[in-house]
Amino acid sequence: MLAEAGGIMDHDMDGIIRRSKVLINQERFEDSIELLLEACEEAPGYSDIHNQLGIVYCLQGSYIMAVDAFKKALELNPDYIEAHLNLSITYSETGKYASFLSEYNKAVQLENIEGHLTAGMKGKIANAHKELGILYLEIEETDNAILEFNNALKIAPDYLDIRTLLGNAYIRREEYDSAIMELEKVIEINPRLTEARLKLAVAYIKKGNRDTAIGILREALSIDPDNESVKVFLELNEREQS
Repeated sequence: MLAEAGGIMDHDMDGIIRRSKVLINQERFEDSIELLLEACEEAPGYSDIHNQLGIVYCLQGSYIMAVDAFKKALELNPDYIEAHLNLSITYSETGKYASFLSEYNKAVQLENIEGHLTAGMKGKIANAHKELGILYLEIEETDNAILEFNNALKIAPDYLDIRTLLGNAYIRREEYDSAIMELEKVIEINPRLTEARLKLAVAYIKKGNRDTAIGILREALSIDPDNESVKVFLELNEREQS
């Protein structure tokens, strides 16, 4: 038993969560789950324990059970920011992006969300926005795609793959100056990203500046001489120019 008949106090709960984290670091997930389930049985009203249980289930890949645990934590404490975030991330892991967005927005509406975002959370949330944006592009809802990519970049501005996707979305919306601005940021940070250079060349061609596009493609080929996409695109544009 975790406590005497008098019940479990707050400091006991803190100790159980600390012990759970130690077990996680030792990759003893089943032991951590057993510890937390015993705590839930003796003191079912502690939202922190249910949240921690959801985290362990998530790490173990048991996403359905993780969702149930996070929902229980939120049933006990609807304003529990971390549980909203954890639930949203779990939904993103299983491809349920609409549910992800709903839970994430609930967290955003609560105070001090930044203080609850670890680097890992930020990455997962940014990637969930990215996946939503890609889905919107696939069904040609470009405005929504741009919104999702921008949401992702607010959280993780250094994710160059997302910024490249944003540039491509601006091209689709025929906002070529915006596309050029985003893609040039990518290349400035990492000059070796060929995909960004290809998209940048497309933006300049769409804008009517083929000479600049050819220069970009030649530079891309000098950096990545075996890239067949660059070779073909450069050849086609040099032919158009002559």
